[in-house]
Parts: sequence; C-alpha cells; structure tokens
Amino acid sequence: MKAASKFVIGLLLFAFVTVTWALAEEPQKGKKEEKAILEEITVTEAPYTNPVTPVDTRYGTRYNLVTEEQIKEQNALDFQSTLRDVPGVMFQSKNIVGSQTSHSLYIRGRGSSHPSADFSILFDGAPRFGALFGQVLGDGIPVSAIERIEIYKSPQPSQFGSGYASINILPKYLRKEGQEAVFNASAGSYSTVDEDFSVGVKRGPFDIYMSQSWVRTDGHRNHSGADQESYYANAGYQISKEWNIRFLVNYVDSKTEAPMPDAIPNAKNGVSWPGAERYDTETFFTTLTLNHEYDRFSGYLKSYYNNTYFDLLQELRNGVRYGDNTGGLKSKQELGLYGVRGREKLHLWPGGEILVGADLDMTKLKNTQKTYSGLATPGINGGLAKRVWDFPDTTLFSPYLAVSQLVGRSDNFHIIPSAGFRHFVHDEFKDKSSSQAGLVIGYRHTDLSLNYSRGVNYPSPVALMNMVLESSPVTKPEQYWKKLKPEVVDHYEIGLTHIWPKAASLGATAFVDKGKDRYQAYMFGPIPIQFNDPIGKYEIRGFELTGTLSLIKNLELFAATTWLDAEATGSNRIKRDHLPYTPSFQFQAGANWTFLENFRLFMDMQHLRGLYQGTVSRAGGFNIGDPGPINKLDDITLFNARLSYRFNYKALRLNDSEVFVAVNNIFDQEYEYAKGYPMPGTTFYAGISLRFN
Repeated sequence: MKAASKFVIGLLLFAFVTVTWALAEEPQKGKKEEKAILEEITVTEAPYTNPVTPVDTRYGTRYNLVTEEQIKEQNALDFQSTLRDVPGVMFQSKNIVGSQTSHSLYIRGRGSSHPSADFSILFDGAPRFGALFGQVLGDGIPVSAIERIEIYKSPQPSQFGSGYASINILPKYLRKEGQEAVFNASAGSYSTVDEDFSVGVKRGPFDIYMSQSWVRTDGHRNHSGADQESYYANAGYQISKEWNIRFLVNYVDSKTEAPMPDAIPNAKNGVSWPGAERYDTETFFTTLTLNHEYDRFSGYLKSYYNNTYFDLLQELRNGVRYGDNTGGLKSKQELGLYGVRGREKLHLWPGGEILVGADLDMTKLKNTQKTYSGLATPGINGGLAKRVWDFPDTTLFSPYLAVSQLVGRSDNFHIIPSAGFRHFVHDEFKDKSSSQAGLVIGYRHTDLSLNYSRGVNYPSPVALMNMVLESSPVTKPEQYWKKLKPEVVDHYEIGLTHIWPKAASLGATAFVDKGKDRYQAYMFGPIPIQFNDPIGKYEIRGFELTGTLSLIKNLELFAATTWLDAEATGSNRIKRDHLPYTPSFQFQAGANWTFLENFRLFMDMQHLRGLYQGTVSRAGGFNIGDPGPINKLDDITLFNARLSYRFNYKALRLNDSEVFVAVNNIFDQEYEYAKGYPMPGTTFYAGISLRFN
C-alpha cells in the first residue's frame, strides 16, 4: 500500500474519531425541541414488512427487507432460499440444501458473469463472499444467525461500494432486557434434518446471544447431499447512554455435493464433463463495532476479518469415482478479507441529513490446484501435478458523502432533494468515482421518487490470474494491472408508492441500467491487447409492480411482478437479447392467514418465464454469446405452504412456540435451473419450535 494512501486513511480515521468526540461534548440543552424537529425528517415507510414491499429512503432509492419471521414462514433451509419472495431476485441450485461454485444468485439480471462479483454479500455490514471468483458462497452463511436481510437491487454509492447491487445480512442479538432460549428442529424428505439451539441474555449494560445450528440432507439424487454446521456468538456492552461496543464471531463448516447431469453432455477429449463435484466451505468471520447515538448524530466504526477456505473437489467422472491415477483435480481457494469501515449520520439543522463515511477493504488471496494422484497427467492441468496462483494483496479505499434536505413535513406535503458521491482508490486497478442524485416528492402516504446513480464494479485479481501463475511466462505482470479499469453502469429509476394504513399498499418501479467498459479476464490464451471493451455496451430495462392487501383481519395477501428486457452488444457489434438467468417475466405471490386464534397458514408461489441458463464469460474476448434455444429452460411455477399451531405454556415458560408442517413444490412440478439437473418434486417437512423466556 502506498505511503500516501496510508497517510490519507490515517488522517480520515483520526478526523472521524475527533469530530465524533467533539460533537459528543456539545451542550445538550434543548434536547426535547431538537428531537421533535428531527422526528419530522423521516420519510414515511410502508408498515408492511413482507419481502415484496420496497422500503423508500430519503435519497430517492429503495431496498427490500426480509425478516426472521418471514424466513421461518418460508421454511428456508439455506441462505439463497431466504430470498425467494423478493421481486427481481432469483437463485439457482442443484440441491435441496446448499449451492455450488460460480454464480448462483441473480438480482435483476446481474450475477451470471464469470469470473466476477457483480454484487457483494455483506454480513453485519462487512464483506462475506468468494472474493476470488465472485461466488456467493451461501453455504458459509447460517440461516439461524439471520435477523433481517436488506436487499439493495441497484447501485447506491451512499450505502455500499463496488458492485451493481448488494445484500446485507443483519445478525441476531437481544435488543430487550431479559433472557431467552430457543430450540428449533425439523425433519423431512430425503433424510433432511434442520436443528438449531440459541441462548440469549441481556442484563443491564451487557448482552450476549449464542447459537449452534446443523442442517443436512441425503439429497434427492445420487451425490446431491449437503451438510452445514455453525457456531455463532454476538455480545455487546453499553459503555454509556450514547456509546456501545459489539463483538461478533461465527464459524461455519459445510459440504455440498453436486450431482452428475442426468443426460450425457458433449464429450471433451473422450470424457463427459462436468463430473460430479464436492464443495467444502470453512469460514471464520468476526466483527468488532463501536457504535454511538446522540440526538444530532449517530454512527459506527467497524473492523472485520473473514478467513475462508473453499475446496472444489472433482469426485466422479462418468459415474466412476476417481482413483489415484485418473488425474482428477482438487482446487483450494484461500480467501482473506479484512478492513475497517466507518459511518456518521449528522442532523445539524432542521430537515437536513449528512452521511459521511469510508470503507477500507483489503484482500489476501491464493488458489492451489492439484491432481488427486500427485502425478503429472497428460491433458489434465496442462501436464502439471500442481499449479499455484499467488495473487497480490489488494487494498480498496472508498470514502463517500451524501446530503439530503427535507422541505415540508413527512406526514404532509414534502420534497427531499439529495446528492451523493463516492471515490474509489485501488492499489492495483485504476481509480474511479461514482455519484448519485435523488428527489422524493410526496404527500402524506404517497411518495414519488426519482434516482440516478452510477455503479462501479471492480474486478478481483483473478481477472489476471494467468499472470500470477507460478509457471507464467510473464516477467513483469505489474505493468498490466493498471491497464484494467472497473466497469461502470448508469442507473435511472423512478418509483411510486402509496399506502392505505393497515389496509393495503401499492408500488411501481421502472428502471434502466446502461453499462460500459466491460472488462476481460486473462484466464487463458494470449495476453489481451485491451482489457476493457471500447465498443460494446449493454442495457437492462425493467419494471416492477408490488402490492399488499389486508382488508380482512389476520389475512394479508402480497404479490409482485418483474419484467426484464436485456440487450448486450460486444466488440463484434452483434446484439444479443437473451442473457443467462435474466427472466423476461417473474411473478411472486403469497398469503399469510391466522385463524382459530392459534393456527397460521403461510402460502407462497414463484413463477419464472423466459429463462436461459449459461454463463456470461469474461475470458477470451468481449463478445457475448447467444444462449440459443438449446439453453432455454422450461417455465418454472412453484407453490409452497406451511401450517403451524402456535402455543404458550406458562408452567415451562414457553411463549410464541409452535409445531408445523410444510410442503414445497405442492403440485410436483418438474423443473430445473440448469440443463440435466432436475430439482426435487414435492417435499414434506415437520418440526417444532420452543421458545423459553
């Protein structure tokens, strides 16, 4: 890291702490009057908290929210499935539980590039994903530790840095005085078992929440099992009325098996590819956060460390297990992510808000590939028994600033203009800047929001992996790093939301993404003459319509539709209007009904149409291939239901406990997210949840 960058970072961190403490010492007179004024600057948010309803912000942007209760009602067994009812979001899998390497989660058509990290996954506001190839690595995120999930489906420089979208997982801890112990267990089809046990205590200034979880399945096909165990702790201490500190730690060890396709694909050198693989993910994640909250300002300073080992093991070829001399490969990625993040929210005058902060993110990455036998095998691994990629350590520093001003009253007529800016300083790739501008115009329960933002998508060092290969002929790879600049996308969005309190809500969002500077990954072949596409461009146009209805007591209905129209042009000037995992139409709907006092029925459905499989490769040129009819997937329509009986039993101090049964894919539809990998038919689960407090 350059000395100048170190100085700038140190100066900003020093300024952050100094300003915070200085403001903390200001006179506190007039608190009641100031608080009354500040309460007026919050934009009215939808009272419904189901996944389809967007939450409007004062910056003209939106995000979706998934809560712990919704995750339970969906009977979600892994991270990806917690997002199944979020408009514009879809995932692919080959398993009942667990995911796979490469891409597996998609947000408004983003996420199918390889290698790439089109969007970032954050846990407690810190990066937690496969930073080498851009994998989601959802196998390393335990559902039992999730309290809420925020889904940002467009660039928002004031909320996150590199990437076109972001998902932030907010972890569990006790917020109210008391104690509780929770035991959840379920079992179902294909020997699937899900269990977790949590204990939390909050007494005076101290609180701690600890949990253990285990989920496993034999899988619905041969070699499709999965297993995940997790240990989690989140402790806090209230230093004073305004200041508190939190420490979080999570260890996860998981294994996911990927089956062979049920149809033989095209042969390559006489061998059917892909073979059956296994993905082992072991991750240790921790954060230390210093928080503060005053009447006029609040914020945090957070440090984090994420150490992950991701192993990809080729276990079967043509249905036959690899022997010592068959040349199968084992690949291990060693991922180290660490850094510091700080943010301050200031309310220094009536109706005004300033967001100021900075993210300092560093990586230490390595990839090792070996043959099973330890011997060089012709045609495998280029005739080498072992290959090592020792990537350079990277540092990305991105300070940001955003300002907004409320004119009027949030409960009456109001206008909120806003603007924001983020600058990226990368020690390997070119520096870049992004900006945003927003306008909210509203009257009581109706808000019209307009937003422009620029997204910046930085490549990981794997984009130039053949230059850091130990056997690479490139003598001075550092001369090529600065030639590669990040991609950018210009995002335009307009949204309208109206709420009928305690009765219904309706929202509509139209957006356009215009991207350029698509970068090329040097993974094979000759060294590229250009690393960014000077001609090609792409555009994604979309429209989302969402609604909720609660005209009858204890019954809520929700629905959402998303239309996507994508077009990409490569350097060959050929246009493609089909991109992988960008459905032309997506529909989600559901109902939540409480009846006979203690019974609750939750039902939801997902429909995907115009869906193509495939990967948008960044290696070997800028031209985007046409998936073609052979890669078109059948339409997918799934119905799911969960029926629970909720009860209390004072003698054992049981509250909000339940027994339940759940059915997924009720109508036994045949479907697949990738050709040759059928997903399970109707599956059944039953379980119990006991909450002691």
